[in-house]
Amino acid sequence: MYVSMTGFSRTQLQQPWGTLNLELSSVNHRYQEITVRLPREFASWEPWFHQKLRSCFRRGKVQARLEVLWAQSYKMAHINKEVIDSYCSEIMQIQREIGQARELELEKIVTLPGVLDIPVFTDSEDASKIENTFNKLIDDGVKSWQSMRELEGGHLKEEVLSHLTQLEDLAAQIEEKWQPARDEAFNTVRKRISESLEGLGSNLDEGRFFQEIAIMTDKWDVSEELARLKSHIAKFRMTGEEKESSGRKLDFLTQEINREINTLDSKVADADIRWLAVDAKAQLEMIREQIQNLE
Repeated sequence: MYVSMTGFSRTQLQQPWGTLNLELSSVNHRYQEITVRLPREFASWEPWFHQKLRSCFRRGKVQARLEVLWAQSYKMAHINKEVIDSYCSEIMQIQREIGQARELELEKIVTLPGVLDIPVFTDSEDASKIENTFNKLIDDGVKSWQSMRELEGGHLKEEVLSHLTQLEDLAAQIEEKWQPARDEAFNTVRKRISESLEGLGSNLDEGRFFQEIAIMTDKWDVSEELARLKSHIAKFRMTGEEKESSGRKLDFLTQEINREINTLDSKVADADIRWLAVDAKAQLEMIREQIQNLE
């Protein structure tokens, strides 16, 4: 399965005490990294969010940001009438005692300590309900985020398989050209060795000759590299169809394919085959660029 590491989702949930908005965003990263930003009222829930999100993906850099639009009852401060009555009575009594009676300015009195009751949300009052709320919020957010990552992964899959098909075609062309190129190289070397021995006036020892040719042929032979190359490409296709995203496996297989192409390129002297190897490397590099985005 192809799942991109890049994704985004925004989920909203209504509660009596406010409206919760959860944003999940992710980008490419070699390892698993999580950043959580919560309102100060829910700061103690940060480890819970980390643990919950950690099981939802394997690699990438994920940021979760929770915002709360508090209900009006939590935004508006309330005047404590008993406290303000006490302040007014005491101020008026002091004014009479010092002989400076005048009208009281309520705007100034409400700023005195204890006059305004500011609502404070405490998440410890009903932790189970809050946990259920957060569970639903994260489940919905992850579902939407995962859908976007799978959609993007589908686009990456099309691109990767397109280049992989071209890589297969190039491998087939190399294999087709390799047999006549090998025979031609073999005959050329045999002719050169025979001419050299004749020029020296020596008799050709057929056994010794074929032994040397076998050693040289082994240095030229790329049949094993071609076999492994086809095997790695087939494994690449199979791995991409697994149920879980296999970005790491595909990355490893890309390295193995690259190793076989480089070995093949270094062994073969035929110009046509070497140009095909260059084209194969170009296709493989395009594949590598795409799978770097996979989880």
